[in-house]
Amino acid sequence: MAVLGSLKTFKGGHYFGLFEGTPRGKRLQAAPLPAKVIIPLRQGFSAEVASTVKEGDYVRTGQVIGRAEPNSTKPSTPVHASISGKVTKIEKRPHPLGGEALSVIIESDGKDEWVKLDRPANYEKLPPEELGKILYEAGVTSGGQAGFPTVYHSALATPEKIRYLIINAVETEPFCEATDQLLYEEFDKFVNGLKILRQALGNVQVHIGLGYNKPRIYEELIERLEYYDWCTIHQLRPKYPQGDDAVLVRTLLGILLPQRGYATDVGCVVQDVQQCVAAYEAVVEGKPFVERVVSVAGSAIKEPGNYRVRVGTPIGNLLENNLKSNGRIVLGSVLRGQAQGDLDAPITRETPAVIALREAERELFPVAGPGFDRDSFTGAYLSLPWVRYKRATTSLNGNPRPCVKCGYCVDVCPQNLVPALLGEYSANGLLSEAQDIDLFACIECGLCAYVCPSKIPLLEQIREGKRKILQGA
Repeated sequence: MAVLGSLKTFKGGHYFGLFEGTPRGKRLQAAPLPAKVIIPLRQGFSAEVASTVKEGDYVRTGQVIGRAEPNSTKPSTPVHASISGKVTKIEKRPHPLGGEALSVIIESDGKDEWVKLDRPANYEKLPPEELGKILYEAGVTSGGQAGFPTVYHSALATPEKIRYLIINAVETEPFCEATDQLLYEEFDKFVNGLKILRQALGNVQVHIGLGYNKPRIYEELIERLEYYDWCTIHQLRPKYPQGDDAVLVRTLLGILLPQRGYATDVGCVVQDVQQCVAAYEAVVEGKPFVERVVSVAGSAIKEPGNYRVRVGTPIGNLLENNLKSNGRIVLGSVLRGQAQGDLDAPITRETPAVIALREAERELFPVAGPGFDRDSFTGAYLSLPWVRYKRATTSLNGNPRPCVKCGYCVDVCPQNLVPALLGEYSANGLLSEAQDIDLFACIECGLCAYVCPSKIPLLEQIREGKRKILQGA
């Protein structure tokens, strides 16, 4: 039968409460079909691929529009059209995650005509290589922080090097509720999808990490996987950043990831709920990965919600007539993400949320202000029982101040680092000293900058230090 793990957690981290603008319990809705999509040919864990279409071509939903060159040695996955219509332009555009990427712009014809994948009559009898091919052609293998290994070079590792499949079903990012809702609404697809992923890896051991605040899902998983001794179900404390690969692998298996390394380097593949559902839809329904679930949330949003959104949809489509005030727009994570000034920035396969936050209001006496509706790491502000949602702003309250040596950043760091020193060394060009205290062990969760009372941009400093070292390497 399925093995039941004990309740687990990790040192550091932070429990986030419910923030104002969180789409708590909102059912998934289909976002309107966009009039145009902007599809970067770099999606998820994948190198940029070459366009297989040209300007003026008519394409259908699910048609491959980008694929790696035959002699390419970089991990990649095909990219698909997410609507049917005319390719109006192929050009370099800013990528939401930084840098530039060749992008295909498609104007919709409103018909949404599909090209489906060939579906096997009985996928349970397919060898791993054949399943891997279907997942690769569907674009599913681009998911996760290290891709999904197949013989088609969709990750740095190959399938025979993998011993464990880890399923991340614990959502700890503030505002990100869509994948949790997907788990509830598509539970059957999730369970069958994880079986497909396991089969594609040659029937490895599976470990599911699930938040202990989901007792109904836990009971259903036990019932559905009762007779499978290859599966271990772990209940986890929903503490941020439990869903990060490095933290999840260490919590579940006690294995440390190498610096600058991936889970695949230690024989693990980490996939989430979205990837399990996408695997089922690819193999059973013949549907390429052209749509994902996205939370539209934040304190500047009128009506928060969870949506099924086509890849390439401009974020402006999701925010249109839904902003109650000017705010800072962030894709994916309020702690790790980057502010987006371009409303044409597209949804990609790895975008879990579009978040709009109100700018912070300058306070005359910030320490003396009421704090009953604030999130506080130190416990300086006590929550009142009738205050359900915490107030969330960009927290940009003036210029950074000198470090007061409080040690809060050390307390929350899930990697047992000293972020204040890492930031200081990086900012002052002491890069070898920063490497000596494990700069590259930082997973860039952003908690250090979040709890810093001096508002020092520690995450930016650490990222800049890494960038300079890699440029000089």
